[in-house]
Amino acid sequence: MREPHILKKGKLFHEKIQSDWMKEAEGDIRIEKGITKPSGRKGRIDILVDPDREMVAIAEVKATDWDRMTEVNVRKNVKRHIRQIWNYIESQLSEGKEVCPGVIFPKRPKSLNRLELIELLFEEVGIPVVWDDESIEKHKARSDFS
Repeated sequence: MREPHILKKGKLFHEKIQSDWMKEAEGDIRIEKGITKPSGRKGRIDILVDPDREMVAIAEVKATDWDRMTEVNVRKNVKRHIRQIWNYIESQLSEGKEVCPGVIFPKRPKSLNRLELIELLFEEVGIPVVWDDESIEKHKARSDFS
């Protein structure tokens, strides 16, 4: 069977981000690193940096199209992403590691209110958001720390 276009597009974004990290990021980069979640279930961290050090970085890659959903579903989806990322964070905390998490999305929502809502919900639990279509300069221009 043919793969749905949206799934194929998401996989391509995922592969692009992981490839970029493998080529450009510093440190020991692990892709699709298998872990055991606090529940005992298995999981895979999209990008894990420096797994043998005291402090690790976790980057979760999500090809979510925020413009296609209602605000109620935006909130539900953010909460689902947060639970997943926190499972990964807790898997590393249980090994005595300090964790620097983050999530990467392909593009910002068209609505500035929606963008701010998504970033706020993630920020409340200590997870920074990166938009692949936003340069550092553009981010600084719309942020308080510019």
